Amino acid sequence: MLYNIKDFGAIGDGVTKDSASIQRAIDYCAEQGGGTVMVPKGEFLSGTIQLRSFVELHLTPAARIVSSTEKSDFIAPAEEEAAQLSEGQGSRALVCARHAKHVAITGLGTIDGRGEHFLEPEDGVSDYVLEPLVEFRPKLIDFEGCTNVVFRDVTLYRASSWGLHMTGCNQVTVDGVKILGQVRGPNNDGIDPDCCKDVHISNCHIETGDDCIVIKTTKYGAERYGACENITVTNCTLQSHDSAIKIGTETHADIRNITVTNCVIRNSNRGVGIWVRDGATMENMLFSNLFIETRLFSNDEEIKRTLRWWGKSEPIFMTAERRNTPNAPAPGTIRNIRFDQLLIESEGCIYIEGSEESRISGISLRNVKQTMRVKSGYPGGVFDTQPSARGVFQHPIPAIFLRYADDVTLSDVEVKWGEERNAHWSNALYGEHLEELQIQGFRGKAAQDSLSVINLQHVQGLAIERTKALPGTGVYLSLLDTEVSEQDLQSCSLSHAAIPIERT
Repeated sequence: MLYNIKDFGAIGDGVTKDSASIQRAIDYCAEQGGGTVMVPKGEFLSGTIQLRSFVELHLTPAARIVSSTEKSDFIAPAEEEAAQLSEGQGSRALVCARHAKHVAITGLGTIDGRGEHFLEPEDGVSDYVLEPLVEFRPKLIDFEGCTNVVFRDVTLYRASSWGLHMTGCNQVTVDGVKILGQVRGPNNDGIDPDCCKDVHISNCHIETGDDCIVIKTTKYGAERYGACENITVTNCTLQSHDSAIKIGTETHADIRNITVTNCVIRNSNRGVGIWVRDGATMENMLFSNLFIETRLFSNDEEIKRTLRWWGKSEPIFMTAERRNTPNAPAPGTIRNIRFDQLLIESEGCIYIEGSEESRISGISLRNVKQTMRVKSGYPGGVFDTQPSARGVFQHPIPAIFLRYADDVTLSDVEVKWGEERNAHWSNALYGEHLEELQIQGFRGKAAQDSLSVINLQHVQGLAIERTKALPGTGVYLSLLDTEVSEQDLQSCSLSHAAIPIERT
């Protein structure tokens, strides 16, 4: 059955609050056993509306549900609000569902969060994070504990906080959704599967200030729903001032079985980010057929603001270390992560770093072409491991940085440098405190002629095969407390290097 919200009193003039009318249509549809609630042409001003089981909310192409800006128009269960506020989240949203099944939001219409009303004005030229004008910023969509959920074709516009947050949901399809967020808005995530299972995200276009797609296990979600697992992301175009694909930072339960394929990431601060901070295991992840373009978005030495973006143009960022909070737990575990067929342009490095207490393991980079290219005009020369005790700190920037990792394979990886060179760029590959490092078919030069192409320190179990020094190379391989077998090097061609191996 099809139910038009105007038949339940909705006006759609953008002034009259239609929350009660829309909710009456949804409730009546559910009482009849389910069906479709249609939002016709018009601008329907609304506070919180809640979907019920077996109800599809369908927005026609000229339909627009427009968010109220008044806190009193948004409701949430008291116990849920208190629990989530303790984590700094809050649970109030424009459209929500709780423990529903067979629910959907579909159609070519728009859900408008009016996020610009919650932030300082945009100047049109800067990159820094906009400051919130008010403490209250509702999510656009918030589903919890739902099963068999579909989001299809709808446009989510300018959320003031998270766009589409799902906690403890199972069997979810997100297909053809457009998320046009505030590209300088804090907490302006696109899609957040939180402790969800069997989620399929495909054919989406997402532009956000914060992370486009975030797979996480918050404390609230972990205590109620457990692990986040079996997530696929495919055929999406993504743009973010933070991470396009982020896994973590919140890891209060395990995250596993993730695939990301056939996606275009452009004009972003980070491409793929994987953080473990709260003691869980993150494992079994595949990333393939990706174009990743990243750039620097701010200079922390020049711009002193309360909020700042995380990231320094890393196409891949993987880190396991403790938070910078009192009595922070051991970070947890990252293992079995594979990258294949990546085309990268970036100002920052591929960054993979564990810690002495949490070594990353089972990492593979195969068929990767990385071009380091100046894009932003910002000076760079810093690493950013937030949230951590180290935070943001100065460091030379190699194309690939490895530290505290085991069982790492680089196979058919190529590094190139743009004609203009950042003064902080260094080796093609820098690694230290590694075990079982395999380098196969590596190709590239250092950013500066005075530096070695590959600099390895304190590495055990190094194997180098099918690797060639390019003409004009000075030092190819610099080793400190690291041995490599002559048998391995026989399959390499290092004759073009002035100094094939330098032991220090």
